[in-house]
Amino acid sequence: MGLCKTIEDREYDKFTVNGADETCVRVCGELSVDSVSNTAGKITVFTIDSSTWSALPATALTGRKAVAIQNQSAIEIKIQYDNGVGGYVGMSVPAGGERFYNITENIIIYAKAASGTPSLAVEELS
Repeated sequence: MGLCKTIEDREYDKFTVNGADETCVRVCGELSVDSVSNTAGKITVFTIDSSTWSALPATALTGRKAVAIQNQSAIEIKIQYDNGVGGYVGMSVPAGGERFYNITENIIIYAKAASGTPSLAVEELS
């Protein structure tokens, strides 16, 4: 079924009736309730240093779909996806700043401090 020529026809085609005689919106493709709902959450607070890349967090939440990184210190940090990178290179998270990602537990994010031992909070949702 192709697109109808008038907006009225398109609006009409958007709806259907289910077995209980209720009006419903047609959905193309498949919709999974699990893909849009959160089943668990975890917050980890820890410190990092300026000499090594630290995984955020050390062990990811099983089934993770999203992560938030909050720099709770007065020191800038950088985040990176490769802990073998030398130096202080990556995406900056300023003092008091945050970054958000929709990523699974299979993607590891590492952090390194500009100096000192800043405190970070990492929130994960599955």
